[in-house]
Amino acid sequence: MKKLTAILLSLVLILAMGVGLVEEQKVYGEPIVFGLTTPVTGAQAAGGLQAQNGMKLRIAEENANGGIQLSDGWHMIELKVEDDQGDSTLCDTTVRKLVSEGACAIFGPYFSGMTLALDATIRELQVPLINSATSIKIPALENPWIWRTRCDDGLNVLILGKAVIDDYTALHGSTEGLKVGIVCANDETGTSAAASYKAYFEKNGVAYYEDYHNKDDADLSAYVQKAIAAGVNAWVSSTHDIAAAALAKAMYEAGLTDQIVYMNPILAQTEVLNLMEPEWVEGWGCVSDYAASDTRDGKDPTPDVQGALYYSHTSVIIEAIKRADSFEPAAIRDAIAQMNGFEVVVGTVYASEYTNLLYEISIAKIRDLVPTIVGSVSMASDYGFGE
Repeated sequence: MKKLTAILLSLVLILAMGVGLVEEQKVYGEPIVFGLTTPVTGAQAAGGLQAQNGMKLRIAEENANGGIQLSDGWHMIELKVEDDQGDSTLCDTTVRKLVSEGACAIFGPYFSGMTLALDATIRELQVPLINSATSIKIPALENPWIWRTRCDDGLNVLILGKAVIDDYTALHGSTEGLKVGIVCANDETGTSAAASYKAYFEKNGVAYYEDYHNKDDADLSAYVQKAIAAGVNAWVSSTHDIAAAALAKAMYEAGLTDQIVYMNPILAQTEVLNLMEPEWVEGWGCVSDYAASDTRDGKDPTPDVQGALYYSHTSVIIEAIKRADSFEPAAIRDAIAQMNGFEVVVGTVYASEYTNLLYEISIAKIRDLVPTIVGSVSMASDYGFGE
């Protein structure tokens, strides 16, 4: 009898444990697909790799916790990647393919011009697109499907233009004699920033010289010599990987090691700094979303800027899906539009009517090829956000 009782008790315990296991078991629905269009090959492939790494890290973190829990069950996240080679003529094809494969949101593309080229496509497909393009023309599209977790050139220029004037005044007591060389790429990234720089310097009574190069130019010596001949003694630039390194090398070889130089966030990216020697850019400044002095919960303290941005893009979409309790594209879009005060790696998200999600800018200085934050400015209150 005692033996039978023991057996029965054991069975009861086993059944109870089984019920507990059933209760804890997650019920999974179809996976949630994120689509990334980025350079996998070509001159910008290193930046594309960092974008992939940032997304993969955030997705792995979410999937390690079981995925995203919605009212209909749990959903793992899948990432699909298409190579657009940084070419605006290819990104329409890559985006359409990703959506046809079930992507509920598009991440990328890499450049502002490509984002502008996708305006009609994104409206047609009605899928959220999130990236870090900075052209001031993007908000003017008034496309409710496009979002950016990076300040646009209009905001960046306000900060960098002021930094140039402040640095020069600190050295010389005034802006007398200051002439700024605006040396930018001849694509949307460069011309958009240059237009903002010119307006800013004109408003502040500062003389400037402007010149434009191809985004992949590997030798900018002639451009530097022309700027020197024009009397330039401080520099701003908005350009891309190879040209950024070419400008740094040309200025160093011309003996311009003590002038004020500020660049777009490209200068804080690992793959760009890897193209340079330390002495070329020592003391140069840039706006940056993330730099070596930042940390994130004790994890890698020296992540790449693009990696941090795409990690943040992914966090925004994951949060939007959770808030919407849906991964339908329209529901994601509407949830993003309601975000106010959501923290991501690169700052605090406040959704404006069209495209802008971030209003914080940090200034980094390059020290031994390491970008280090030296100051930050939040413009959120200027736009009615935050305290």
